[in-house]
Amino acid sequence: MKQLRILIALLLVPYCSFAWNGIGHSTGGAIAYYYLKNHGKTATIARVIAILEHHPWYTAQWKEKMTGLTGEQKNIAVFMLASTYPDDARQLGEGGAKSQWHYIDYPFVPAGQHVQPQQPKTPNAEVKTAELIAAIAKETDQKQQAIDLCWIFHLIEDVHQPLHSSSLFDNDHPDGDVGGNKTFIIFPGSSSGVALHSYWDGLIKGTFATIPANAQNLLKKPAYQEGKLTELTKHTSVHDWIFTESFSLAKEYAYKNGTVNGTKEKPTAADNGYSAAANTVGEKRIVLAGIRLGQQLSNLFH
Repeated sequence: MKQLRILIALLLVPYCSFAWNGIGHSTGGAIAYYYLKNHGKTATIARVIAILEHHPWYTAQWKEKMTGLTGEQKNIAVFMLASTYPDDARQLGEGGAKSQWHYIDYPFVPAGQHVQPQQPKTPNAEVKTAELIAAIAKETDQKQQAIDLCWIFHLIEDVHQPLHSSSLFDNDHPDGDVGGNKTFIIFPGSSSGVALHSYWDGLIKGTFATIPANAQNLLKKPAYQEGKLTELTKHTSVHDWIFTESFSLAKEYAYKNGTVNGTKEKPTAADNGYSAAANTVGEKRIVLAGIRLGQQLSNLFH
């Protein structure tokens, strides 16, 4: 009973020790799970779980986090933990040169600005997402396959966060704002600004315990039925997800076409309208990420 109380207490703590943040990534993983379940892809779920059981963290860390969970609860948790692994590993110093895999900075130069932008560096999220999807089924090392699969989870989710696709170049950010990390906004009632990237990373709310139900509820929304999500059929490449969708959304909603360009010393004032629009965009992006992840898993492990 004591162990169960401890587990419940841990699950009720906001899942924000991970750096979308851990909540967003876990939600994407849970959406992918329920997408597969809703489409009768039980064999795909079983295959994905079987691969992830060979992950070095499965026994070393994940089992303890899943104490008390059984059946479907445990399977969903595996999808959630796989989604956060690359960020978790980076926090523990295991990310190494892979830190560039999480994003691609397409340059955004607002009208009227006269700066020379830097083009995206490699490796980057676009290159690695496509590479891993193409190679994962052929990987013969079970441990490496499990690690690579976590990266597929994570990167598909990452590239749907608009500020993982872009960097603002203007007179105040002549070298780029590093995906919104050097641009700041401030909301009414706040005494200090927040980095734009951090704000967008944290749009998806919840706790480890509530994420599965949140994911199911999102998939049930009329606006997120597959027939309504025309992007799923119009934009089928990783480049589409990043450049056609995320980059365009970053310009229009995150940077407001260049009017959101504040520095740490002079953050741009944002209002509730900005928050409402960002929340709508963020919610749809994580739904698309989860569905596309589910589709990729189905294609790879049917």
